[in-house]
Amino acid sequence: MTLNQRLIPLLLLGLTVLSGMATSLCILSEDRTRCVCNVMDILNPQSLTCVQALELEFRDGKLDVSEMAITCPECAFQLIQKNKLIFSNITISFSLLSEVSLSKLTLERAVQFLQRPELQGASPIKALQLEDTTVDPSLLQPSFQALHHWLFGSLKSLGLVRSGLVEIDCKWAQRIENLTHLDLSENPISYTSLQNISHCSSLSFKYLKSLHLRHSNLTSLQSLCTPMSLIPVLTQLDVSRNSFSIFHYPHCLQAKPLRMLNLSHSGITEVNSLLSTSLEELDLSYNSLEVFNNPPQTLKKLYLSNNCLIHLPSLDNLSQLQELRVDSNQLTILINETGVSLSTLKQLDILHAGRNPYQCDCALKETVIFLDNTDSVSVEDYPEEFLCATPVAQQGAQIMSLSLETCEKPTSGTQHHGPPLCLTLFVGLLSHLIYFC
Repeated sequence: MTLNQRLIPLLLLGLTVLSGMATSLCILSEDRTRCVCNVMDILNPQSLTCVQALELEFRDGKLDVSEMAITCPECAFQLIQKNKLIFSNITISFSLLSEVSLSKLTLERAVQFLQRPELQGASPIKALQLEDTTVDPSLLQPSFQALHHWLFGSLKSLGLVRSGLVEIDCKWAQRIENLTHLDLSENPISYTSLQNISHCSSLSFKYLKSLHLRHSNLTSLQSLCTPMSLIPVLTQLDVSRNSFSIFHYPHCLQAKPLRMLNLSHSGITEVNSLLSTSLEELDLSYNSLEVFNNPPQTLKKLYLSNNCLIHLPSLDNLSQLQELRVDSNQLTILINETGVSLSTLKQLDILHAGRNPYQCDCALKETVIFLDNTDSVSVEDYPEEFLCATPVAQQGAQIMSLSLETCEKPTSGTQHHGPPLCLTLFVGLLSHLIYFC
């Protein structure tokens, strides 16, 4: 598992990370900035050169920091200075995995090690991402307060994805209240835990701007209203891959300066009015929407891919819209003869509208003209993904090949001038009657 631009300190122990393939030697890159090493080899003091690389990847085995601190203390110290550590098929433990007496000895060595002058104050780590991990409960005990202070002192971004997190207690929440980004996706966090967090004394996530809760068994955003009261400046909320069905936008979000809302892959069949005065990016892709009315007028990005839309939503009031994705729906036409919708979006830069069952008749004329002649909009999937579904004779053909000549209206040169023939005859007859009278 590669965690790009993330920092994983080896002192967050008691975790298991799966994946990767075996290697038996420490391999140092030519520029000596990256090293891939088997766990057994890293315990050899001769591997210190490898440990000093800027990026270090461990593969296959069990890594015991207490043993490393004994056999190669310089190796252990070098590890916690890394900007990037990668674990592939590794089990890491800090304590409680050996005999009681040795566990106690390990704990004492750990505390002594953490009290090195270099670990006083806060760590330089700003972002920490852990995926598919289980953190040893012993790391939450008071004896590790030096580690907590060192690790969380300057941490701004924290991700604990698929980590079995169920309960969020007040002590744990208070350690992370200075974060600006928090990702707790794919954890079975209990509803009770979300409600109880509001009872934590003087707790406030006053800096938190980005919260990710993908695949967290949510059925309504109403359950988040209690913790939302502690997050005054939230701008990004990712609650994708949950089960909302009919989505209700709660009142607690209306007062937030929310700019991005991700509701994709959530089985949504209906969306109630999104009453927001700040929302700029809305992702409703991979749902079951047949109709989507009244999108927020502040939107700059609207993602509706892979739904069941028969018609485009009303776009007339989206004067700021810059990106629109409506590919893989049930659209038979994009723009009609009146020239509304897409042609009124003056700020539109990017459009995805392919993989729809377009009906290739004269009603599609304005759509083809728009796609062929627009210079300001990048239609990234045109013409390859714009195919005719009907009539059968043109099925599978690109809509750009549609012959528009037969759709032309009579030109002014072929139109008849002067009054209709019936009117001419009536006037002539009337003049004769007047003459005889």
